[in-house]
Order: sequence, then structure tokens, then C-alpha cells
Amino acid sequence: MVHADVSEPPSVDSMYAEVKDRLGGLDVLVNAAGLADSALWNLSVDKIELEMWKRVFAVDTYGTFLCSQGASRIMKQGSSIVNVASTPALVGDTEGLVYASAKGAVVSMTRMLAKMLAPRTRVNCMAFGSFETSWVDWLDKGQKESYKRAIHMGRFGRPKEAATLALFLASDESSFITGQVIVADGGEALR
Repeated sequence: MVHADVSEPPSVDSMYAEVKDRLGGLDVLVNAAGLADSALWNLSVDKIELEMWKRVFAVDTYGTFLCSQGASRIMKQGSSIVNVASTPALVGDTEGLVYASAKGAVVSMTRMLAKMLAPRTRVNCMAFGSFETSWVDWLDKGQKESYKRAIHMGRFGRPKEAATLALFLASDESSFITGQVIVADGGEALR
């Protein structure tokens, strides 16, 4: 295991030097780093400060770029980059403005990188709706029920379902898919 701060270029460079030394190259990158901060989630527009934008974009957007850039230097023919975004980046929402904006940039970056890195590397994005991860702990019982009612499948997504989608997008079975944003949200964005 190699640890790095994805928001810091020297840390990312060091990580990829170690990856190249240990593995000789890279076949798959999943950009799943994100800044989860409950203090930012429910803020009204007038309470959001520029420093909050900088912190979230440093990890979610710049980190995705830095890791993709570093990986592209050592990726092999037929490699795959899978980015993580969120459905609010596609359809909007009333919560998580800073987070959704950072993930919106990841969606745009995915499409640009797919064109720039083809045909050697495919680049796709997974846009997740409400998945049962630690952010659910920020919600009170009423909010949880409200989210579940908005999901046509009647439940939160499971982390294993996210991993299965990432594995598919990284696999040879998806070798003709690039530049796409695959939504996994149980129909939540269909509101």
C-alpha cells in the first residue's frame, strides 16, 4: 500500500514513482478521493466561504487531475481511469453546493481526458446518488427517510455496488466505453 495526499503534487509524484518502481506501470486508476465534511453539507449560500471551496476542490477536483496526470505517464496500452462524481453535479440539489460543484468539474475533466488520452487509456466516470457510506451518519432519522423516499429503488446504494461498477468500467468487458458518465443512483435523479 502506498499513501499520498492527492492534493499535493510532490506527494502524488512520490506515489507514482513508488508504483512504477514496484509494478513497472499501471493498468487501472480509480479516483475515489473526496473531502467529506458534514459542516459544509447543509450550509446556506451566505455561509459558504472561499476557503471551503479551496479545500474541497483541492481534493476532489485537483486531486483527480493530479492522479490522472501521474497515472497517464505510466499507464499501459488498454488502461482505464475511473473517476467518481455525484448525481447533484448532473441535476443539482439543495444541499452540498461546494461538493457538487467540485464533482461537476470531475465530469467535465472525464470527458476531456477521454479524448486526450485515447486510444491508449479509457476514461469514464461514475456518478453516485445516495450510497450507504459515512455521510449517512450526518443525517437525522427524518432526513434518512426523506432520502429513501426519493430513491425509486427504496434504499441507499451499497458500497459493493459501487465497487462492482468500478470493476466493470476498468475491465476488458467495457473496452469500447470511454468518456461516459454512468449514473448509479437507484433512480434518485429521476425525481
